Amino acid sequence: MNRLDALRVIDDLFASNPLVITCGATARELAAVSRRPTHLPLLDSMGLTSAIGLGVALGVPGPVGVIDGDGSLLMGFSILATLASYAPANLTVVLLDNGQHASADSMASQAAGLDIAGAARGLGIDVVTCDAPGTLRAALEQARASGAFTFVAVRIDPGNTAGIALLLDDPAVLAGDFTRATRTPVAREVG
Repeated sequence: MNRLDALRVIDDLFASNPLVITCGATARELAAVSRRPTHLPLLDSMGLTSAIGLGVALGVPGPVGVIDGDGSLLMGFSILATLASYAPANLTVVLLDNGQHASADSMASQAAGLDIAGAARGLGIDVVTCDAPGTLRAALEQARASGAFTFVAVRIDPGNTAGIALLLDDPAVLAGDFTRATRTPVAREVG
């Protein structure tokens, strides 16, 4: 499955819910498919996607999705232990693993020789693996229905979709839009 196909499925199932998106080609490709105020693309914040998604999930009721990449997750790998510890029931982390830093001239990532899903399982995280749009959709639907923290490891094809424009939005504006779109009465009392 290519990344764009995976992003379409994820966007469809998190259409009205907060979705934190890793930087680089993933953020650009999702923006080409769909732009929503509930999307938070982390421009220039590699390695922080799952950590920020965890914080969002702890601060808002309802489903929260994270789209992380293998290179980004490996950069902030210690988040796996924190995810295992907190495991918020409203959080679904989707790892798009192509074994490379596709935004950096397709340089191989450490994931080419490591089993990230296996590392997550070793920390006690329940992991669902898939490699096709239909199995991804089924995994995400099951995650939503289960009401439990879910980590979905998706094997995608290497490379980027050609012809996708750069995402040059102001990160402060994106964050403001996201905050307004996801703010709840509970979050207002806390924040």
